Amino acid sequence: MPAKLTEVHPGIYEIFLPLPMRPTIINVYLIDCHGKWALVDTGMNTPESLATLEDALCQVGITIRDLDLLIGTHHHVDHFGTSAIIKQRSNALTLLHQYETERVTRILTLGPPAASPEAREFFLTHGFPIDKYPLEGMRPAWMGTGAYSPVPKPDKYLSDGDIIPIGDRELEIIWTPGHSPGHCVVYLRKEKVLIVGDHLLPKITPHVGLYPSSPSANPLGDFLNSQLKVQRFDVQLVLPAHGAIYHDHRYRANQLIEHHRYREAEMLDIVKRTPKCAFDVAMEVFGDEERPIFHVMAATFETLAHLEYAVIEGRARKSQRNGRTVYQTV
Repeated sequence: MPAKLTEVHPGIYEIFLPLPMRPTIINVYLIDCHGKWALVDTGMNTPESLATLEDALCQVGITIRDLDLLIGTHHHVDHFGTSAIIKQRSNALTLLHQYETERVTRILTLGPPAASPEAREFFLTHGFPIDKYPLEGMRPAWMGTGAYSPVPKPDKYLSDGDIIPIGDRELEIIWTPGHSPGHCVVYLRKEKVLIVGDHLLPKITPHVGLYPSSPSANPLGDFLNSQLKVQRFDVQLVLPAHGAIYHDHRYRANQLIEHHRYREAEMLDIVKRTPKCAFDVAMEVFGDEERPIFHVMAATFETLAHLEYAVIEGRARKSQRNGRTVYQTV
């Protein structure tokens, strides 16, 4: 597959890598640090993606062996799935947030999301009809195919506020939890460029869900706070993982905040008169038509993140009814 590569800022290249799912493309970013090379995110470990990456690097006169630094914005398959291959070929210093490394370990060792007794209880408590679905259906199609080949443990954990000198550039790390617990964006302060991973997508609203193994009890609150946090930085160019580059990060951050406020209001209206569990609310908000069980699970636990946020903020209360956790508007 011929590589699609664009220089979006002097020495910063956007590389379009194919995905066997939707979205069908991920944008990763190659940074010429003048004597050193950095790559932010990796794509999935598929032959098509790896060949495209190699072709793109060739266009700027390097190979995977020439990479010096690899940063994963987060652990998801399209962002960190080829990191082990790149690490093996280049010995690049590989960086990921500690919370993301914990997620890598869970994916590689624990199997389907509801396989453990504790996770099964969590699903049932929130009304998810787990006995209707085979556990394997809760795994994405790529799992177990080799498409996810992550570095099991990075050379160093990313931390909020880290400044990573490489060549003649400095890469600043901003921790933006929400979409995933250790999601980080990369800020080039001098260049006023922000590489945002999935945190600030121009068209898509990234998934924010509360799961049994979530290190945070309030991922939606984390996500909204992260949207406020990035607005403090002076940015002229926003480089997302999916969709076109854009310029006004504050406008987009505020759009995402408003989207979630509207979605919460919609859910609170549903539970205004009658308390309901997260699954039942999700079926009303997202529709109860037939869809892959993985999508039903995502809808349920995105709804749960909203309801728990409303409880924390004092706009809803929760109680136990017939073995289920139910929510009602205050």
